[in-house]
Amino acid sequence: MKFVEQSSYLKLKASGRLPSPKGLSLSIIKLLHRDNYSIAELVRLVKSDPAISGEVLKFSNSASFARAQPVVAISDAITTLGARQVGAIVTAFTILNDNRNGTCAEFNYDKFWSRALASAISAQALAKYAKFGAEECFTAGLLSTLGELALASIFPQRYGEIISMPNVSLRGRLDLEREAFGNDHRELNATILMEWGLPLEIVTAVYFCEVPDEGNSIGGARTQGLKLSLNLALAFAEICVADDESRKTKLPTLYSKAANLGISIEEMHSMAEQIISNWNDWGAQLKILTGEFELPMDNSEQT
Repeated sequence: MKFVEQSSYLKLKASGRLPSPKGLSLSIIKLLHRDNYSIAELVRLVKSDPAISGEVLKFSNSASFARAQPVVAISDAITTLGARQVGAIVTAFTILNDNRNGTCAEFNYDKFWSRALASAISAQALAKYAKFGAEECFTAGLLSTLGELALASIFPQRYGEIISMPNVSLRGRLDLEREAFGNDHRELNATILMEWGLPLEIVTAVYFCEVPDEGNSIGGARTQGLKLSLNLALAFAEICVADDESRKTKLPTLYSKAANLGISIEEMHSMAEQIISNWNDWGAQLKILTGEFELPMDNSEQT
């Protein structure tokens, strides 16, 4: 695993264009990664920002968490959602809020966030295979390709040229990124997440999740489980944002990645319905474009 050299990263930060939660939002995220945080401290931080308070209350009263009586107190909302879920909401809301669009004409911001949300929901559903908390998996899935957004934000013209090149594989694109910028989006992503205080094993899994065979000897069993779960989550997210015609062509890849976690075709289809439903629920709350569909049935091959 490789990080951006410190002096280079400081220059990127100085540009002011790195996607990042700031101020209170970053304080909340860092608080939740401490072992000894208190709920009272979290309540105090959330209550100090009206926008964040509003989002937390909105989610606690959404269809996924709705109770008989509406939740009106922040403390009750945090109890309803759980502290880690609040952290996931804060992360999603604050980064999304500042990066819904940008200056890279070739970068599809709507599709990026739709895919990121689908990856987060999918990773959350795979938490038992990753052996991490569901909310940690959600955050890892949401941020698993954040480096792409960072490059689009910092180098809009050159990165736009790279992603517009036809028939370039992921590894080929990583090579082009390193040639153009000195680092690829995985290295930038890992550097950002380490600065935010995410645990090293989560950062490691995120770093290798797009090319999982590169990291087979790095980290313990949990890191490997999360890496493979994120790899599957990304594959399902690609199906979520694909058009109806291309979804079926992506199924063999999905089944292959599911098999790496011991998940059968039938189990994958069973999980898909709930993932798609939650993707749409979260999309409605965060104003992210999603869509209703059924995972195509094609049991002809599991490779």
